[in-house]
Amino acid sequence: MAARRTRAEVAALREAVLNAWAAGGRLAAIAVSLGVTVSTVARELREGRRRRDPRAAFRYRCAGSQRPKAPAARLQTTPKARPAPKARPAPKARPRREAVLDAWAAGMDGPEIGRLLGMRWKTATMIVCRARERGDPRAHRRQHDPADGLPRWSRQALERAARRYGVTVIYPEDHPC
Repeated sequence: MAARRTRAEVAALREAVLNAWAAGGRLAAIAVSLGVTVSTVARELREGRRRRDPRAAFRYRCAGSQRPKAPAARLQTTPKARPAPKARPAPKARPRREAVLDAWAAGMDGPEIGRLLGMRWKTATMIVCRARERGDPRAHRRQHDPADGLPRWSRQALERAARRYGVTVIYPEDHPC
């Protein structure tokens, strides 16, 4: 069975790993110089990051960050002409969003808008909800006015129950009290 490191040895190893990492060393080179495995070095780096030690910061490599392979005298100094950037097409979401909001303002509901524009009705409703959050006046909230009587969905539910159970439904607006 391998002997375990003491807390002092672990702390000293971590300090050595973090100092070598901050100096620009690579995992394998640090492991060889300290006589430990690469996984031990990686574990100590993770522990340093967990403790928010700035020496254990991640290193990111950018596209042009690699060192040149040839001496500077042999490198090309004339810049290459880059092609002009291509014009990007306008995103499709904006015209679709405008069409949904215009249809909503015209009084259509989600399923109607979905059928008209060839999208799911939930997508149309989501576009309206997000526009309402942004404060678009076309995305006004619609609520049923109780003075107009029962809403359509209530009437449908009552009629379905009447057909199923054989009862007579009397609507309040049809029978004044």
